[in-house]
Amino acid sequence: MVAGEITVRQASVADLPDIVRLRRAMFEAMGFDDAARLQASDEAAAAYFARAIPTGEFYGWLAVLPTGAAVGSGGVVIDRHPPSPTNLSGQVGYMMNLSTMSGYRRQGIGRRVMQTMLDWLAERGIQRVTLHASESGRSLYEDLGFVASNEMRLSRSPELVRAPSTRLW
Repeated sequence: MVAGEITVRQASVADLPDIVRLRRAMFEAMGFDDAARLQASDEAAAAYFARAIPTGEFYGWLAVLPTGAAVGSGGVVIDRHPPSPTNLSGQVGYMMNLSTMSGYRRQGIGRRVMQTMLDWLAERGIQRVTLHASESGRSLYEDLGFVASNEMRLSRSPELVRAPSTRLW
């Protein structure tokens, strides 16, 4: 299977099971293995996506095989910040949930999903895009032009603070 046989399409509420399943696979691939927390996250995410997709708060995409099976995903939230000298619109596209099922990785699927989302943001005039990179995704993001920034974070959930390479935000 190569990325050329994959269709990347915008997700709808009908795709909730696939969106949640692929999101969970992303967390598991990052080393998160607390089954109870994963289940709670799945339930909370399903409720969020059910509300946020119809309202345009969240935009998702699925990479779909010719059989209709979803093997990859990604999402965007458009954050609104005060305008600044480097971003007069104040809009920031925050990309998240990039996930490709393990048997389909390293075939260009994640790149196709990312490029689809970047093109969608560009069509809307959104010039600033951010994301949080896993170690496995870092080289793809760098190839697409992303650079490390000076962002800092604070977590007030001590049970979720993990080694820097496996932090889940």
